[in-house]
Amino acid sequence: MEELNNLKRCVKEYRDVDNQIRALNKQVYEKRETRKIVEMEMVELVKLPFFSGVDRLKIDDDGSYIQIHRPETYSKAWSLSKKELEELHRAYFASTKNPTAEGCTTYVIENRKTSLVAREFDFNRVVKE
Repeated sequence: MEELNNLKRCVKEYRDVDNQIRALNKQVYEKRETRKIVEMEMVELVKLPFFSGVDRLKIDDDGSYIQIHRPETYSKAWSLSKKELEELHRAYFASTKNPTAEGCTTYVIENRKTSLVAREFDFNRVVKE
């Protein structure tokens, strides 16, 4: 009977922790939405000619800063689906007489590079520790 009581206690504790995590995740989602709205406002401001040469915004009170990534100046993170990878492999092996692992890697990267150039602004806060 003690085992059953221990299991019930664990299940309730699990539920309580899970509820707390769900509430925190909801708050995180809401904060990300708010940050996105602020980012859209920042984009409109940094597009102005006055800010054309600015690539970093200092935050005086904590030493951190916001790095501005302008369109066409950085590459987005990327991944490949299995289908895309298979297509690139087929194309590489069909077009290469002496295939190598390094050659295949270079081919995949070069073929993805142009589609990965960001077309929008991006902001990244850098915190000095």
